[in-house]
Amino acid sequence: MSLMGYKRITIVLGLVCLGLLVLTTALFLGYAPLHLRLAFASEQTQIFEEMRTKALKSGVAEAAGCLEYVTAYYPSGTKQVTGSRLDRIVERERAAAVRDIIAYLRKQTTSDLGDAPEPWVEKYAHR
Repeated sequence: MSLMGYKRITIVLGLVCLGLLVLTTALFLGYAPLHLRLAFASEQTQIFEEMRTKALKSGVAEAAGCLEYVTAYYPSGTKQVTGSRLDRIVERERAAAVRDIIAYLRKQTTSDLGDAPEPWVEKYAHR
């Protein structure tokens, strides 16, 4: 192969490497925020599970405090993009924790203040 052929191959390979570098950078910049939101979602759902477990092993006042914490802990749109798939997963887990804690409070108090967490928190949580 001639010297001119080697120069052309070098230029083409250099451009391919540059293109791959640009593509890698673009993929990383797109992946980093997703990775962060995924970590936030994992942490949020773990907190909900911990609060549920704590509430189901505690008295009425502490369970109501856990309920208050679950409802107030980073509401939709704070750590997740509102309506995104991760936000829907987090909010589904929050709703399940709220449901379970309210069911526990109903059983422990023999009261029925409805499905909304606010009346339960207002009546039973110590402030």
